[in-house]
Amino acid sequence: MSQIGVLLLFLSVVGCTSVQAMRREEVNFDYVDAEATRLAAVPFRPQSAPPAALQELSYSEYQRIQFRHEDEIWKHDGLPFTVGFKHLGYLFNDRVNIHEFTATHAQEVEYLPTFFDFGGLEFPRPLPDDLDYAGLNLAIYDEGLQNYRQFATFLGASYFRAIGAGMHYGTSARGATVNAGLGDPEEFPKFTRFWLGKPQGTDRQLRIYALLDGPSVTGAYEFILRSSGTTTIQVRARLHLREDVQSLGIAPLTSMFWRGENRAPEHSDFRPEVHDADGLVLQGEGKPAYWRPFDLDAKTRLSYFELNHPTYFGLMQRDRDFASYQDLEAHYQDRPSVWIEPKNDWGEGRVRLVELPTHWEYDDNIVAFWEPDQLPRQGESLDVGYTIHWSTETAPPAHPGLRVRSTRSGADTAYPGTHVFVLEFGRELPVPTAPGESAPGPAPAVVAVVDGPSTLEDSRIAWNPYLQTWRVTLRVSSPTADAEAIELKCHLESPEEGASETWAYQWTP
Repeated sequence: MSQIGVLLLFLSVVGCTSVQAMRREEVNFDYVDAEATRLAAVPFRPQSAPPAALQELSYSEYQRIQFRHEDEIWKHDGLPFTVGFKHLGYLFNDRVNIHEFTATHAQEVEYLPTFFDFGGLEFPRPLPDDLDYAGLNLAIYDEGLQNYRQFATFLGASYFRAIGAGMHYGTSARGATVNAGLGDPEEFPKFTRFWLGKPQGTDRQLRIYALLDGPSVTGAYEFILRSSGTTTIQVRARLHLREDVQSLGIAPLTSMFWRGENRAPEHSDFRPEVHDADGLVLQGEGKPAYWRPFDLDAKTRLSYFELNHPTYFGLMQRDRDFASYQDLEAHYQDRPSVWIEPKNDWGEGRVRLVELPTHWEYDDNIVAFWEPDQLPRQGESLDVGYTIHWSTETAPPAHPGLRVRSTRSGADTAYPGTHVFVLEFGRELPVPTAPGESAPGPAPAVVAVVDGPSTLEDSRIAWNPYLQTWRVTLRVSSPTADAEAIELKCHLESPEEGASETWAYQWTP
């Protein structure tokens, strides 16, 4: 790139727009969808790979490459949002082409190595000038902090994450999944281009368009991002099928679960629990709300939940107590709960939950997505709209107030050959009491409704005054080690609070 070209680009990126660097163009959803439609009609073309020196970077080496904060776009304009970029390298070798647009014009944000501090890294030969970026980081001006705080990032294939104020990154969302959790290799369609809508000085939302491309599917995406105490991302997507697929996952979420309170740890670790999310919530039109705690096995676990006309589904971090994690670095108690709220009628389908075995906390081994009963075929399209919520809540607002606060299990030494599950049902948080006052008593006539296998030997319910919860104890005959997974369900019925959520558990001995 010439020195004049570099200067023009720099001036446009920091807000001093150069006419020569811009095109008169109206960017909107139809504009991006036209490109997605064009791509769907031609064979898939993989991207060219970045230099081997970048691909071979270790995690720690890659972390040394940092975008210079002073070069974040829109920062010099004093706008409410800023954008920085992620460099190619390590695991993130998918090229992303970035554009900025206004109501009437658009321009490409070309790659500049001077935007990055390489932390002293040296390469065998200079990096080429025609690189793209790997992703982007978004920040919003926080009046309380009197500074910008990062609240979202798009990095790797079609992955993106968000947080609200005071949260730490955890569960990720994706644009779409193709054949996830099946025997055939999963496809990972990628966001290959982004268009960033330049905000006005008073804007509290940011509009981004993205182009999805993969061997079997292309797509146009619109993201409208808002962030305060919580963050929401409103999504509009139109997917085009290049090829027939076995499974197409809509609004997929990905998280990490290594261990929780429901199973004794097999590893020596000072931390009682390690997870970004500890369960799945979901509810369909006219159906009960479900809570499915996560668990691990030596092999992949697949679960299907019929969810016609879904109201919501999500991966929740329900345990917010630091004592449950004891980790001053990971801050698992501050990882967001993330749930999907459809904005149009998705019709009939199911939520597929994939739980992959793992031996450490650095694998995203939990995947959940909605899958339509009638998959679009080659040459057909699918339109969906939904909002993603990133929050510290333990369930969506429409979820029942009487919820499972914990799930524990273990052998019952008083009854050899049996296994016990202990569930605590309660409100989202214990009801506080003033000094000298007694805790409120239990609601009358609460009944536990249990749906279990023929090996269910006993079920009991009792009020737990220490946690202000209803404790349900289920005792099941221990099956042989090669037995099939056991499905258990339980919910409470209360004349005062109505039906609780339904605890749905898959137990593999």
